Amino acid sequence: MTTPDENYTAPPPIPAQAALEFLHDIRQLVAFQQAIGIEGYPRTPELARFLTEPQPPTAPARPQTKTASRPETIRTPPARRQSTAAAMPNTTLTELYAEMQACQRCPRHQSRSKAITGEGTTRVKLLIITDAPSVEDDYSGLPMSGEPGQLLDKMLGAIGLSRDAVHLSLLTRCHAEEPPGKEAVDACLPFLLKEIMLVVPTVICAMGPLAAQKLLRTNKPLSQLRGRFHDFQGIPLIPTFSPEFLLKNPEMKKATWLDLQMIQKKLQTA
Repeated sequence: MTTPDENYTAPPPIPAQAALEFLHDIRQLVAFQQAIGIEGYPRTPELARFLTEPQPPTAPARPQTKTASRPETIRTPPARRQSTAAAMPNTTLTELYAEMQACQRCPRHQSRSKAITGEGTTRVKLLIITDAPSVEDDYSGLPMSGEPGQLLDKMLGAIGLSRDAVHLSLLTRCHAEEPPGKEAVDACLPFLLKEIMLVVPTVICAMGPLAAQKLLRTNKPLSQLRGRFHDFQGIPLIPTFSPEFLLKNPEMKKATWLDLQMIQKKLQTA
C-alpha cells in the first residue's frame, strides 16, 4: 500500500525574480486601490470557490513572457515619431493655443469662458487626452481640474508619475451643458492632431470613448478598446476610463488600474 506522500508530485518552484515581481505588483495594486478609494470587492460565488477550492499547480510562465515582451517594446520606433513631428509646419504650442482661443468653428464657443488648451511641455513620457472640459476646467482654464484632477494625480502617483512628467490635453476644447457632438469633434480634431505632433509623447492614453474612437477611427465601445495598446501614427495608444467617469462608476477602477500598469511597463521598456 502506498502512502499519500508517495503519490504527491511537488509543483515546480517559482523563480525568485518572478516572486519578487509578483509581490511588487501586489503592493502597487493595494497602494493604488487605497489611493483611489477601493476598500474591497464583493464576494461573488466565483471568488468564494477560488478562495476555498485547491487550485491545480501551473508551470511558471516567466520564460515565455520574457521572449514575448521583447518584440513589443520596439513596436514604436523613435525615428518614425521624429519624422512625423519634423513634417509639421513651424508651429509652437504657444501659437497653437492662441489659435484655439480665437476659434469659432462650432457653436460651443458661445458658452465657454475660454478654450481649454493643453498643459505640459513637449517630448514627455505620457500624453493624456480626455473627451471634453469639465465645468471645473472652464472655471480654472486648465485641463483636469477639481475632483477629477485630484483623482488623476493619485492615479499618476500610483505608477510613479506626476503632472510634471505628462502632457494633458483634450479632444474638444469648450465646455457646454451638452456633450460634444460630431460638429464640435470635427472642429477640434485638427488642433489635437497638431498638438500630438508637437508634444511627441512616448505613450498616449485616451481617457474617454470619444478620444479613443476618433484617434483610432473606430466605433467600437471603450470597453472593447481598453486593455491593450493600439498604434497611432507610430505611437502606442491605450484607451481607458476617465477620472470623471470613475468618480461616477467606482467599480471600473480595477480595470483602469490594469491599464495604468500596462502604461507603466511600456514606459519602463521604451
